[in-house]
Formats: sequence, structure tokens, C-alpha cells
Amino acid sequence: MSSPRSLADDLRRRDDDALTELLRLRPDLLQPVPADFTALTSRATAGPSVARCLDTLDALDLHVLRVVAEATAQTPHTRDHLTVLAIAGLPDSAETAVGTALDGLITRALLWGDDDALRVIGTVPDLVAGFPVPPWPPASTADATSVDQASVDGQSGLHARETLALLRDLLEAWSVQPPAVLRSGGLALRDFATAGDLMHADPARTALLIEVAAAARLLADDEEEDPHWVPTEHYDTWTARPPAEQWVEIVEAWLALPRLPGLSTEKSKLLVAENDRRPVPGMRRDLLTLLGELPSGSALSAEQIKDVLDHRRPRRAGVLREQVIRATLREATDLGVLAMGALSSASRLLLSASPADAADRRRLAAEVAETMAATMPDDVDHVLIQADLTITAPGPLTATIGRTLGLAATIESRGHATVYRVDEASIRRALDAGWDAEGLHGFLSDISRTPVPQPLTYLIDDVARRHGAVRVGGALSYLRSDAADTLRAIAQDHRLKALGLHRIADTVVICQAPPSEVITALRKAGYAPAAESPDGGIVVRRPEDHRTRTPRAATARGPRSPEPALVTAAVRTLRAGDRTRTSRGSTVSGPAAAGTVPRLQSGAVVSALRGALEENASVWIGYADTDGTVGEQIVDPIRLSAGVLTAFDHRTDGVRTFSVSRITGVADLSAP
Repeated sequence: MSSPRSLADDLRRRDDDALTELLRLRPDLLQPVPADFTALTSRATAGPSVARCLDTLDALDLHVLRVVAEATAQTPHTRDHLTVLAIAGLPDSAETAVGTALDGLITRALLWGDDDALRVIGTVPDLVAGFPVPPWPPASTADATSVDQASVDGQSGLHARETLALLRDLLEAWSVQPPAVLRSGGLALRDFATAGDLMHADPARTALLIEVAAAARLLADDEEEDPHWVPTEHYDTWTARPPAEQWVEIVEAWLALPRLPGLSTEKSKLLVAENDRRPVPGMRRDLLTLLGELPSGSALSAEQIKDVLDHRRPRRAGVLREQVIRATLREATDLGVLAMGALSSASRLLLSASPADAADRRRLAAEVAETMAATMPDDVDHVLIQADLTITAPGPLTATIGRTLGLAATIESRGHATVYRVDEASIRRALDAGWDAEGLHGFLSDISRTPVPQPLTYLIDDVARRHGAVRVGGALSYLRSDAADTLRAIAQDHRLKALGLHRIADTVVICQAPPSEVITALRKAGYAPAAESPDGGIVVRRPEDHRTRTPRAATARGPRSPEPALVTAAVRTLRAGDRTRTSRGSTVSGPAAAGTVPRLQSGAVVSALRGALEENASVWIGYADTDGTVGEQIVDPIRLSAGVLTAFDHRTDGVRTFSVSRITGVADLSAP
């Protein structure tokens, strides 16, 4: 066979397996599916597509490609001659690797021709000019540190549970008092610092939790006139799921996050699009994939990771990669993806699989959650209450108990055991949320393994007795109390002059400030007011009142492996387009010429189409238009799914879909 005359001719001569491998290695060529080999060639030689392909090559591939580009600038050369040129400057041990590199470049359609005359495509020379001879042998992972996998899984489970608890505490707090969205977008530094104090976490971990919550659609801008960052409706669904499933969802959101919150300081801006860096998800996955290739219980240092990745993806080397390595190691440890520098068993399973469709992704998520659940500490449903008004939780509390205890007490310290402290403010917070003294007594008695100390009982009763003694309503607002002396003292309190208080009766005072400001000022002055509704009842402010709609899932960033069915369909389309150009005139004979495509039952239509798919054959079909008119045309079936036929239409020279319910009949081209 003579040498191919062009890249299109070269591609046309490749078998289906070779075309499938090309489309798998360069998935951008499928968007959209090219109609024929001419379109595929045009796309494969376009600058942006070639640049994306070069980003996936290692240092030796780029060196070989540069050598070939320089040697074949004027005329093609034989494969043996190009191999000799590429080995120059490298040890003889690299000869096999150079041959493999040449095969890979041909597979990716960066080189074309046969062994007697190889050429490089025109876009390549400018993109690889000046690429140096790589060091040989390349950096390896042979010096990886070994750690105990059981210890890795145990620490990973602890870190994962701690992350989930912190995330829940943060969003519960923002359910009650959501932070405002800045006019320029993002989160105020004051609210960022407050969140860190709440979780007793440094800025990097606080930023990670906030950014991941938004990426997982647990947190969003409510888009009101006065916008705030509010938990979404999806948050309630998320909290109802088992902890291991919550963790899987968080990690999947983190893997696609185009930001590096692990590098944040107390002055960093969060939740702003200007922090997005498109290469980050791909670089993060490169790092984790490298660790996943190691035996279980193996860890690499940041410097070792950098050396290996600089050889594997040299075009991505630089400051950003160093930042990604540093941030990813920190973030992955905080999330429980890594521990002691090694991947956990659950993370290894999540990263090693490539689900083909949504059903496979759900099955994988279930398997990962099951693996992670075995390493997570069990929820505890009890606490230890001390006489000094502290409450110790000896492990991760169940969601219901943790949520209620978070109202009645304030977290004082975290760790494997969490310490809460009860004071007047925390009890008042629980009363504002609808609890009463009897309910708090019962709740604490039920969850405590130690007797409830008397000082705590007295404190709850005292705060509850005073709670609501003064009530605030809107007039702009008013104060009402059965204790006339209390209202008289409030009206004469110089600290409250700014409220514009005016006593209109022994038990009623009106003021010129809204109820929220009045309640805050009275509490600062040492009083214990409660909000009142128009019917005289105490207003209950529950955290559930603050929710916003869940935003739509963001489009996945970065390259993804194409589904096998799509690749197969694309190859069928290319073959069909090629046949159309070469034999269109020979396919006009058949039953359609006489309008005799037989009418078939729906089952027979499906069976005939499946037969055509298996044989990769063109067929006549009768197809009913919207007005009921039946037309007859030649198609090359590509895929049949969910009642829809995807096929190459010879009439329009393009791929289109046909509703199977409107196909009246199917016949072979050779039918009389």
C-alpha cells in the first residue's frame, strides 16, 4: 500500500480500534462529533486542540516530538532515522522508551505517515521549539515512604468526621445569623474571622470548609435585595444522609474545585470567581493519581511529587504547580483523603475508578461510602456534664443531639472530644429557638451519663424565668412588660437614649428603632427581652427559617474521559461520512425509489435497527413528519437508546436523531 498523502488519508486508513484510541486520548475532538475525516483532521490540527494534547505528554514525548518537528520541517524521514536523532544526548537505555514515544505520538495524530516517511503536523513546531533534552532516567517513586495502611485509614476517618462536624456547626450558625454578601461579591473578612473563631480553626482550614460548602451546593447567595450567604435546601437533605455519604459528596466537590483555599490567610477573599484557576482541578487529580499508583500505605514528600510530575507533565511545571502540591497535601489531609501522606482506602477506590455513566457513578459512590464508613468512629448519643457547667462529648455526636446542644451550649474546644460550655447567652439562644426550661432539663437529663449538676439546673430556671419579662414588638417598635418598674428603669436608662424611648402607659413603651436593634441594645444593657408577635406570643426564631434554593450543579471543569458509547458512535459517524463522500450515488437504488419501504410493527423496527447497528450497515427508513407525511431516506445507525435513534442522515450529510415511534419501516439497501 502506498504512503498516505495527508493526515486525513492516514486517519481514514486506521482501523476502528486505532480511531477509538485517538478519540479516547484526545476527547476534545468529540465536541461536537466530527461528520467525516476531513472535519476530524481540521480539528486535530487546530492550535488549541494540539496545545491541550501537548499538556498530557511527558518530557520524553515532547523531546521526541521536537526532534521530529526539526528533522521533518522540509521532507519526511524514516522511523529508524528519527529514532537515532531522538536518542542523541540520551543513554542507550532510552531507545525502547523513544520507540514507545513515537508510537504514542502517531496514535495521537501528532505524527502521520508510515515507517518510511513520517511527518509532523503543521501546528506542532512552534509549540515545542526549544524544549530541552530531559534527564534520564526520569524521577521515580521508588523512594516512597511506607506507613501502616490501617493507621492511615483510622486517622483519615477521624479527620473526615471532624470535617463534617465543623461544616455542620458552621452552616447551623449561618442558618441563624447568615453573613452578608459583599457588594463586590464574596465574604467579608470580619465574617471570615468569626467563622474561624466559631470552629477554632486556622484561616486555611476555615477557607477550605467555606469554599467546599459552596462547591457542594450546601451554601449559596440567597439573591435577596439584601443578600446573605445562606444554607441551601440541599443542606437539609445532605445532613439526613449517613456521614460516609456526606463525606463522599464533599470530596467529589473538592476534586472539581478550581481554587486553592489551603493557601488562604486571614486577609484572603473567599467565594469570589476571581480566585478560580482552571488548571487546578487537573493538577490536583494528577497529584492524587500519582499517589494512587503507589502500593497501599505509601507516601511521597512534596519535593518527590514535584520531580515526578515535572517529568510527566512538564508543560504544567511552574509556580502554580508548586502551590497546588502544597495546598492539596494540606486540604486532602484536613478532609480525610490523605493521612500520614498516604491515600486512605476509600480515597484510593474513589480515584481509581472511571465510571462510564450515572448509574456507575452511583454504584461507585456507594462502594466508597461503605469503605469509608468502616474507618469512621461511630456516632455517640451521650455527653458528660460537669459541675463547672461544661459538657464533654466523647466523640462525634449524632446530628440531632449535636444540633440541639449547639443551641444550648457554646463550643469551647475541639479535638477527639468536644467541650461545650453553658452560660446565660447559650440558654437564652435555646429559649429564643422555642425551647422552654422543662424541655432543656429533659434534653440534658436524657443525653447525660452523669447527673445534671444543680448549678446548671438553677441557671436554666433563672434565665427562663427572666426570659420574655420584657417583650419587643414593631411600631416602629414597642416594649411591653407586666413589671412597670422594669419599664420605668428602661425608659430612664441613659445607655438606651439612642432608641428614642417614650413611655405611653405603665406597661408600654414605644421607641423609634426596629425590634432587632431594640433587642440587641437591651441585651447589651443587661436586660433579657424576647420578640413578640402581633398576637402577643413570643416569636420563635428557628435556624430552619434561613434557607435558599439549591443552585444548579456547575458544569464539570477540565477534560473527562469520554463515554465508550460516544466514542463508538463517533467512529461510526466518521465511517458513515466517508462512505457518503465516496458512494453516495450508489445508494439511491432500493425500495425507496418506488416508495415501498414496508411498514413494520414497533418491535420489528427496533429489531431491524439493532441488526443494522451490529452489521454497521446503511438502511432505508420510512419516517413520519409532524404533519403525518411519510418520507423515505438512507441512514447509517450509530446508537439506539431510550426510544431515540442517532444516525448519519445521507440526505443532510449530518448526524441527527430520529424518534423510533415515528419510524414506519426499515429495509436493506439491497432490498428489491
